[in-house]
Amino acid sequence: MAFHTFTAGEVLTAANLMNVFAQSAYAIKPGDESVTNSITPQNDDHLFLPVEANTVYWLDAFIKADGAAAAEIQIGWTGPAGADLDWISDGLTTAATTGVDAVSRSLQGITNLPNVGLIGSGSNVVIPIRGVLTVAGTAGTLQFRWAQGVANATATRVRGGSVMRLTRMTP
Repeated sequence: MAFHTFTAGEVLTAANLMNVFAQSAYAIKPGDESVTNSITPQNDDHLFLPVEANTVYWLDAFIKADGAAAAEIQIGWTGPAGADLDWISDGLTTAATTGVDAVSRSLQGITNLPNVGLIGSGSNVVIPIRGVLTVAGTAGTLQFRWAQGVANATATRVRGGSVMRLTRMTP
């Protein structure tokens, strides 16, 4: 759902008011998406949102994933030219063997693609991403991207029900 820009004489609807007061937009992944034998990052088919020029956003995402522990998952973002994103994955480290293990809180930039640990096919983990997106003079799209961290024949999946949300912090 994109942010609405009002025009003179436009009728104000309940949906418009909710968007104005909340200033949030979100994308929900409707189904699973999988990658096998590939370490080439690909744009997620569903987790993307439009962003406005000269605006700062709070990003949070709830990414559900599974796959072979040896494959890991490589995650990152792509955005408009000149955009800056400071974020953390808070995902399991690549040495993790269970869902209760060490996590990475290393600060990442918009071009970084860190590997996050997985614990086995069919064993879902959550990657709770948070960050601040600063969009410069070019509007565009912020999109989640991912691949296997290590090529593996077992599918690495980003699961349906994963969510990303942007909240505008500047008027």
